[in-house]
Amino acid sequence: MKVIERTPDRLVLRDVPLRAGLFLLAVALFPMLWGWALFRAGEPTGGLALFGIGLLLLFGCFGVFVRVHRITLDRARDIVEITETGILGRRRTQHVLRDLHGATLQSMVIKRKPGDRDRRAGSGWVPEPRVWRAALVHRNGHAVPLSNVYGSEKSAGIAASAINAWFGSPPPDSTKG
Repeated sequence: MKVIERTPDRLVLRDVPLRAGLFLLAVALFPMLWGWALFRAGEPTGGLALFGIGLLLLFGCFGVFVRVHRITLDRARDIVEITETGILGRRRTQHVLRDLHGATLQSMVIKRKPGDRDRRAGSGWVPEPRVWRAALVHRNGHAVPLSNVYGSEKSAGIAASAINAWFGSPPPDSTKG
């Protein structure tokens, strides 16, 4: 998560999932290259089939997992706008800014199989791995996630701390008096 704009009136954050995109590109390129090699070796049916599987992996995985998030908090318009853009389209949600009062981190534990914990915990207790996401805190106590996808603690922490710092700063009109 990166801070694009930070003014007393506006905060804009953007997250581009480069690691996930590069990983999915590598996974999809393997059957595509294999199919191209088969096609060049005189096996057009198998080559086209593998190339098609690679294309399905590429567009399917990119469409589902690789989305650019843009979060805009705007005091002048009194809205929070969350935009997710991917190759399959764009989704935009808006919330009233005055109904929110900060951000928090949400985590989810990745459950291990019972035997995995015993093998890894040779010298002591090893905690379960977690994934994280930032969420806006509504005045009624509910959390409004910035993304449906969980990711790294670092990225979610950057977003939550930037939002909390922006909420903690006084609006421009309140300093005049």
